[in-house]
Amino acid sequence: MQNHLIHILRKWNKNKDSAQWVLGVIYKTEGSCYRKAGAMVMFNNLGQQFGLLSGGCLESDIKLNSRKVMQDLQPRCLTYDDTDEDDISFKLGVGCGGVVHLILLPVTKGNDYLQLEPLLNALEVGKHCHWHQEIAEQPITQTNLYFSDPIEHHSQRAKLEEKNNTLTLKVPISPPPHLLVVGGGLDAFHVTRLASQTGWQVSIWDPRPAQAKPSDFPFVDQVISDVSPEYLKHHITKHNVDAAILMSHSKTIDAKALRYIYPTPVRYIGMLGPKHRKDEVVANSSIVVNEKNKKIAGPTGLDIGGDLPENIALSVIAECHAALFQRTAKSISNVLTTSED
Repeated sequence: MQNHLIHILRKWNKNKDSAQWVLGVIYKTEGSCYRKAGAMVMFNNLGQQFGLLSGGCLESDIKLNSRKVMQDLQPRCLTYDDTDEDDISFKLGVGCGGVVHLILLPVTKGNDYLQLEPLLNALEVGKHCHWHQEIAEQPITQTNLYFSDPIEHHSQRAKLEEKNNTLTLKVPISPPPHLLVVGGGLDAFHVTRLASQTGWQVSIWDPRPAQAKPSDFPFVDQVISDVSPEYLKHHITKHNVDAAILMSHSKTIDAKALRYIYPTPVRYIGMLGPKHRKDEVVANSSIVVNEKNKKIAGPTGLDIGGDLPENIALSVIAECHAALFQRTAKSISNVLTTSED
């Protein structure tokens, strides 16, 4: 199950009028919790659940309460306190030691589906949004959707604001990262599969007819059929591609692709192979690299050990993910911070 909101909303949209639906949203946390404010889950009266608000330990009780919301269409605010011995989360042995506040909201045509339909449409075309939801146990709560600038969007967090005795949760929502892979060999299979399983959008390009066959990459969103490297610039712009990994094992192909990829707004470029190979490819591409604005990771990946294709794919996707979400890729246990990260 993919837990990015776009995948949850796709499941909902297929049966939005043929089943009853409830949206669960965390609006506040205190202390250590599995998910933070803005996390969402959806339940329906068919017994299906899409998404997670905890590690799975609270979902049975949340699901039980969602059925009550389906019956009376009344929003419900719930609190799970793992520090309270009398609280259900403590009895379940959750062990995080934090407090989770969430609201369950009916999703109906009468409340404009909580603006989830236009939100899904926006995410499908790569737009960034802010979803604002009033937090109150009232039959009608205010929901608003705004489009926003993608710059720094991934580093923003949900905020709970109070104005005129009204609580409003403001959630920044971005489409899943879009990865372009140059090269359709056997190792690209593992990179694209892992990226897809992570919930990313994935495109793959290889000008060689024997490579990147659609039948070999069934989980890739798009196998680019245009073999000209110039087309990559158009594809990146049209589909809001965030990152590119060059792994064709051909210096000529990588150089031609890099020539058109580097000037685009992609935020991460990784290249398979040693540093001297990267230097050769860059030289052959005729581009001028500005390390301050956009560096090229080469060799791409984190130093996690292992030399199997699966290990390399994990290393590459992990570094790419950290770069896109502006993280250091250090062990969380070694990062000293006073925040709730």
